Amino acid sequence: KAWVFPPPTLMPQVFVVGEIVSGKGFEGKVLQAEYKFLTTGEKWQALNGETSGTTWVAEHDPVCDMAVWSHPVQVHYSCEGFQGWPKLRIQVNSIDSDDRADLAGYGFCHIPMEPGRHVLDVVATRPKGSFWDHIASKFAGGRPCYRNPDVITYPRGPEGHRVITTGTIRVEVSVIVKGFEKHTVQLGISGAQR
Repeated sequence: KAWVFPPPTLMPQVFVVGEIVSGKGFEGKVLQAEYKFLTTGEKWQALNGETSGTTWVAEHDPVCDMAVWSHPVQVHYSCEGFQGWPKLRIQVNSIDSDDRADLAGYGFCHIPMEPGRHVLDVVATRPKGSFWDHIASKFAGGRPCYRNPDVITYPRGPEGHRVITTGTIRVEVSVIVKGFEKHTVQLGISGAQR
């Protein structure tokens, strides 16, 4: 039997509003990012906004080694508890002159539980692959990638993943919470609100 949420107005709510600002240090002349907000378990329900999407294409400026997207993101959740708090997974792609996308890097971050404005620098990596993968990507393109990119948000075993750091993604978000006090939960106050 499926779990049924009480009416959203009775549930604690989390609003995440912000933007995927830029990517720095990535290879490629033109970059684009795909993003996805992830929650785990059955205690979270997206009420409004986009839980996934794609930024517009941005040219990589070699002088400042940056591509600026300034792409807005907004999502509104109701929840039953803290378990499964939202994460943001971002995949940066390098677009070539034939409009082919090649993986530039994956990154993810936990959305802060503290209400207020947050600037997050998300480190991006990509699978290292074998020596032959490296040679093949130089001649034919197509770097090694995960079949399911969400795997980067899972806890890693003792061996972890063999990855190469490829760049940094700047994300700015404001977290707004509502209704937690009705459930005897008090979240911290950010330095900006003190």
